[in-house]
Amino acid sequence: MDTILIQELRVLTHIGITEEEQAEKQELKVSVWIRTDIRAIAQSDDINDAIDYAEVALKIQELGKTKRKTLERFVEDCAQMILDTFSTKDVSVSVDKFALPDAERVAITINRP
Repeated sequence: MDTILIQELRVLTHIGITEEEQAEKQELKVSVWIRTDIRAIAQSDDINDAIDYAEVALKIQELGKTKRKTLERFVEDCAQMILDTFSTKDVSVSVDKFALPDAERVAITINRP
């Protein structure tokens, strides 16, 4: 199986448990590993045979327009959207949030077959 990687896509969103966290948009970094077979597009060189990774990125950023309380919800929504929208049955999504004062980041990574 081949992998399409979108690495550290910047998403601005309202996310957090407290009103203070929700008050202003926060930056998340989203990385996605989409496992698929790219032989058809490699052979045809036709974008219609491919997963359009620009569209994947746009749809992830659109998900950021909805307020959520938890990273867990956001990462799950991203994975489910990819599985529902694109021709893949296997995806991993990692979301980084810069929330803890003494840590560079907090990250959640999920794998959904």
